[in-house]
Amino acid sequence: MKSLRLVPLECGWLSTSASSVVAGLEGQVELPIPSWLVIHPSGQSALFDTGLHHDLVDGVAARYPLMARQFESQFHLEDRVSNRLEEIQIDPLSVDQIIFSHLHFDHCGGTALIPNARIVVQRAEWDSAHHPKLIEHEVYNPADFDLGHDVLKIDGNHDVFGDGSVTCIPTPGHTAGHQSLRVNLASGPVVLTGDCVYWEEVLEGMLLPPFGFDHDLQLASMGELKRLRDDDGCRLLYGHDAAQWASLGNSPSAIT
Repeated sequence: MKSLRLVPLECGWLSTSASSVVAGLEGQVELPIPSWLVIHPSGQSALFDTGLHHDLVDGVAARYPLMARQFESQFHLEDRVSNRLEEIQIDPLSVDQIIFSHLHFDHCGGTALIPNARIVVQRAEWDSAHHPKLIEHEVYNPADFDLGHDVLKIDGNHDVFGDGSVTCIPTPGHTAGHQSLRVNLASGPVVLTGDCVYWEEVLEGMLLPPFGFDHDLQLASMGELKRLRDDDGCRLLYGHDAAQWASLGNSPSAIT
């Protein structure tokens, strides 16, 4: 009998000053940009986030002039989410769902390359991502994600495949409608934290970025993820954890 599978896909890297993403830290950080493929035993599939936009082959400024003040990209055409899928013999046209943690540029850039999927997003996130002021300041760019896909706007928890195996968990704070994803693998439950938690030390110290929608909400969401780890035995896979990413291996292989 087939089991649920989770496949990490490396869709480029960003580098930035540590203090620009976590208040008070020093030095530079290198941030992996993951997309995660969930393959259900039924054959249905879902992507959690879609990585960077292919314009970033020419640097962040090629698409996001304001963001280029903060980030540099290491991104090649083979880092496109569609290429990563093809490397593991998955047709990008066949992906059924895209689940967005949130709609910042490094999480939704490859959406155009997955044209037939239904988008699953928290309603609060979709609404925020269309706010004119936030678009003006490049917090969001609807040209990355509002491309004519069928969109399912959800409020709170959502059972992705209808059998309890994969569940969207609201973890707001980083953005108004941020969500994480629980995947109940045969080896035990895994939670993809998205940007609610960038890397492990952030959770241990309950550290916050210098920006965000609501820091109190984010602390509460981080506390819930910690509870899922400590009380429910969930393995947390963080949003941009270079050390954890390296431990998963350089070639995509399924976690089951």
